[in-house]
Amino acid sequence: MKNRNLFFLVAAAAATVVSCNSNPSSYTIDGTVADSTLNGDMVYLTDMASRDVLDSAVIADNKFQFKGKADTAFVGMLQVPSFYRMGFIVENGHIAVELGETDKVSGTPLNDEFASFMNDIDSLNQIFIAKQQEIIAKGLSDEEASAEWDKVQLTFIMPEIDKLFSHYFDRNNNNAVGAWTLFNWDLSPERLDSVINLAGETLKADPLVKVMNQRLEIWKKTAEGQMFTDFTIEQPDGTKASLSDYVGKGKYVLVDFWASWCGPCRGEIPNIKELYDKYHAKGLDVLGVAVWDKPEDTQAAIKELGIVWPQIINAQQIPTELYGIQGIPHIILFAPDGTIAARDLRDEAMKEKVAEVMKNVK
Repeated sequence: MKNRNLFFLVAAAAATVVSCNSNPSSYTIDGTVADSTLNGDMVYLTDMASRDVLDSAVIADNKFQFKGKADTAFVGMLQVPSFYRMGFIVENGHIAVELGETDKVSGTPLNDEFASFMNDIDSLNQIFIAKQQEIIAKGLSDEEASAEWDKVQLTFIMPEIDKLFSHYFDRNNNNAVGAWTLFNWDLSPERLDSVINLAGETLKADPLVKVMNQRLEIWKKTAEGQMFTDFTIEQPDGTKASLSDYVGKGKYVLVDFWASWCGPCRGEIPNIKELYDKYHAKGLDVLGVAVWDKPEDTQAAIKELGIVWPQIINAQQIPTELYGIQGIPHIILFAPDGTIAARDLRDEAMKEKVAEVMKNVK
């Protein structure tokens, strides 16, 4: 009998251990870094939705650690300023992360799913690179290669990316991995609205999804056909400049949200200059709005790039938050009455749209 009772006590203890391990009440994040030069640097744990810093640690012997409690799993970010930035899921349990050329995360159910997603993205990227190499190997002209790559993106790359994100959202439509999926999925406002409606209650309550809903409302307010949303920025010389100083004054206005450090932004300047030279005398105005940039860097770039159209400088995040702009350059064409004629214009599509509307300008 004693042996039998001992067996039940051991079994009960084992069951308790399993129960505790399967439902941990706190998290431990054990991290390693591949770059030994980072020893002594700080690594920050932030909440991706609020961008608040939750904790910090010093990297020592290529290692760092965080401990805490997550009442509900959420999307977090590990950041070593100017070096690394890595997304993952903060959930109770033991989480192992590796910061390096290839970031890795494992140890908890949602992070294992997150890692699977990232591995599938990496595999897809390798396929895209192979497709790009195939085009290069054909020895086409730059124009021909660009046209073929655009076709590959439209007919293969974008559908494959969409399929992958859809697959992982279906598997995670009520957890933090689903929140990360939604946040990084390139969806139109209309489709984003419908996809969020498919989410479970836990996901709908996720802070990151709430951010997406706020962004969705902004997109609706600043969609094509809507009246412009004004903003006023203090300039380096102490004066104030507003979008309404230029927009809604009876002319088409092409507004370029840009920054001096942004390569694609600088790449669009010749296209904008071409439109300015061609249509300004016919009634097209152009305005630059410098965001996320130091005023002195903006001013240096204006001189370096030979920009002659007016600028609103030092706007920082104010207009990008008002217009739901996630990346730059973001170019919006405003109609003479101040409504949005088109947004997110680039390159040839921008030239075609401006040419189209300027045909009707008397």
